[in-house]
Amino acid sequence: MSAWEIPGQLFRLARKVEDIFHLQEETKAALRTIDLRLHELETRTTHLEADRGQMITEAKAAAGMAASGVAGTVAASMLAETVTRITRLEIRLADQPPRPPSAALPELPA
Repeated sequence: MSAWEIPGQLFRLARKVEDIFHLQEETKAALRTIDLRLHELETRTTHLEADRGQMITEAKAAAGMAASGVAGTVAASMLAETVTRITRLEIRLADQPPRPPSAALPELPA
């Protein structure tokens, strides 16, 4: 290797390092996007679990009232309302379009 080839080799090495840093930034951005989506999914799941728990509690209360015969019409209306809420929740979940997992991820260079 002659003394004239060293600057060219250094330039190629510097260019490769720049490419690696650029890829690192793109990877960080993709990971941030994935982290945000996971956080949103976790929040949504928590809300759905809370709603489900509340509906189960209401259904148990309505079933207990119906079994004891204390207030048959109130228990029946509570059961009907709970069934309606469960149905609406299922319909709402079914109507939501599936989100593609890679919609907002940047394209990585080949």
